[in-house]
Amino acid sequence: MPLEVSTYLDRDVAIYLTGELIIVEVIVKNVSNKGRESLAWGSVQLTCERIIGAQPALRDRPTTAIARSASTVFSSPPTILFCDVQLNAGESRKFMSKISLPIHDLPPSFRGKLVKYMNRITIAVQHVRAPIKLTHLPVRIIPSVGLENKPAAPINPFLAEALPQATVSETVTAAVDNIMIPKKAHLFSLTNSHGKVTTMTLSKKTFRLGEDIIGFLNFEDTDVYCIQFSVHLESEERLAEDTIGEDGEIRSEGRSHTIVHAHDNSVCAYATDDSFRLSIPLQVTPTFHTDTVHLKWRLRFEFVTCKSLFEVSAGPGTITKAPTGQFLIFQSRHLHGKSIYTYFPAVRRTQH
Repeated sequence: MPLEVSTYLDRDVAIYLTGELIIVEVIVKNVSNKGRESLAWGSVQLTCERIIGAQPALRDRPTTAIARSASTVFSSPPTILFCDVQLNAGESRKFMSKISLPIHDLPPSFRGKLVKYMNRITIAVQHVRAPIKLTHLPVRIIPSVGLENKPAAPINPFLAEALPQATVSETVTAAVDNIMIPKKAHLFSLTNSHGKVTTMTLSKKTFRLGEDIIGFLNFEDTDVYCIQFSVHLESEERLAEDTIGEDGEIRSEGRSHTIVHAHDNSVCAYATDDSFRLSIPLQVTPTFHTDTVHLKWRLRFEFVTCKSLFEVSAGPGTITKAPTGQFLIFQSRHLHGKSIYTYFPAVRRTQH
């Protein structure tokens, strides 16, 4: 079959927001030097495939025959590009298709440890004398915010046609900018079994992809002396209840997996305050949840503390304080023993 099928998207980087429109251009060319070739039909469709663990789940079978596996959880209505097309030698035809992305029913692209959601555009072409040929274009889908609230119509009727309608990207960007505005400082008192360790200050609790999380720690008026601290930016992937496995059984109810994306540490002995900065990667997936998995972001703190300080002479006329007693590392409140973790939600809803 001396035919060449080329596919192009409406942008150089295949990243889309839910609610946007994907424009697909398909060019079919007869590359033979002589003769005529016949194509039976061609179609375009967007599918989202889910994989739990290493095997695809059997629930939610595909709605069409051009999906790659039995794990399809979403498929757009297939668009027929052409039927019964004749191409002479060297002739090419161009076809266009538009795919509307839903706002709520389409899971975002996510490559986790427990669950994977892979969005791809499938182009199917069949020659009259050959089986169906498939081409898969992976696309990245990011969840949108602010699309539920439609902008108010202009009061002046003469401006209704003059004002251009905002695109999905512009609407989401405006909504995210409004959410990201620091409205008030958020204070958190971090304590352990011996009392207060520090007070943490964040300008906001919602951040976007690529942004820096900057926090401040105050060690004045505390009950425990802090010698060193470290902070980690983590994402937790947790399976929802009643997740169906490959053989129909309930798999790993409540199972979770944590990934550290950034960390910072500092020696804060004898300091009254300190700060930290964590960068959120651009390629990660923001907070979302489906009937299969919940993804959330948080900050995890670890402190090295001591119960008391004693004064020592460091030279003529100088007196400093040094730690004494047993050093304690505390981590999560859910663990047993001397380790206690402190968690704070960090990235609740973001956008590139």
